[in-house]
Amino acid sequence: MTRLIVSRLLTALPTILAALALVFVLVRIVPGDPAIVILGDQATAEALAKFRADNGLDQPVLVQFVQFMTDAVRGRLGVSMITGQPVLTSILQVLPYTLELTICGVAVGLVLGVPLGVVAARRPGGWVDWAIRTLTLVGLSIPAFVSAVLMLLVFALHLKWFPVISAGKPWTDVPGHFQSVALPAINLGLVMMAYVARVTRNGMLRALGEDYIRTARAKGVPARRVVWKHALRNVLLGIVTFTGLYFSVLIGNSVLTEIVFNRPGLGKLVVSAIERRDYTLLQGLTIAYAVLVVVINAATDLTYGLIDPRVKTA
Repeated sequence: MTRLIVSRLLTALPTILAALALVFVLVRIVPGDPAIVILGDQATAEALAKFRADNGLDQPVLVQFVQFMTDAVRGRLGVSMITGQPVLTSILQVLPYTLELTICGVAVGLVLGVPLGVVAARRPGGWVDWAIRTLTLVGLSIPAFVSAVLMLLVFALHLKWFPVISAGKPWTDVPGHFQSVALPAINLGLVMMAYVARVTRNGMLRALGEDYIRTARAKGVPARRVVWKHALRNVLLGIVTFTGLYFSVLIGNSVLTEIVFNRPGLGKLVVSAIERRDYTLLQGLTIAYAVLVVVINAATDLTYGLIDPRVKTA
């Protein structure tokens, strides 16, 4: 298992380096001089020149690229062009909020999606199966930002079940904190719920048609045990694979959710860095996202081994 994880991490390094190179190019082809954007149109030529020199923007692009890649490999993310605060400090201040929201969204998707998929597969073609498939189709069709606005209007403004602005603080106001994260987590998990339900249903339909399931039923094993223990266990690898892939997607989707629900997180930090042309902060955030994806993929591989020991020898 250790060899498997190490090999996955090593194969992910070229992906991280390619992502870093891509973001270096993209942030520099965006129209607008960061010196003018940050200092304003009224800044003197001397002030603009000093800003560019202090931040290395007066160097050739190739020199900037080599310096950026060297610092990234060494774990040096630099300081923000706007605030002068270390980029790593800025990321660590908001990273827990994004991880919390994403993990809660994944939990919502799994807790709702897996049972719905199993129930739909037990009676394929029936009205329950039809209702669940219709529900998942609706979940896939509504954009996340639209459902976020609708949830705010209905559950926060009209019914007042949840706060409009996230206010609960961990450790000091635990109930208020979980109440503030519940609505954005549900919104983030709805699309995943729809996907998980469909993945589970399709996997269960195949598993329930296997010979070992028919053998278990012939031996008189209770139907609930056949479905939830024998069949579902063989579908878990597919669910884990999808969850690992979609976890990375949810981290990206959290940008809109954080903005709509006015939550702190990496998403709002990314938008702020783009608007103010804060190259250093934007590049550091890209590194953070790339590392998160690598860690998630490694955790997914580790979960494979826990579910199916045969993976350890693969």
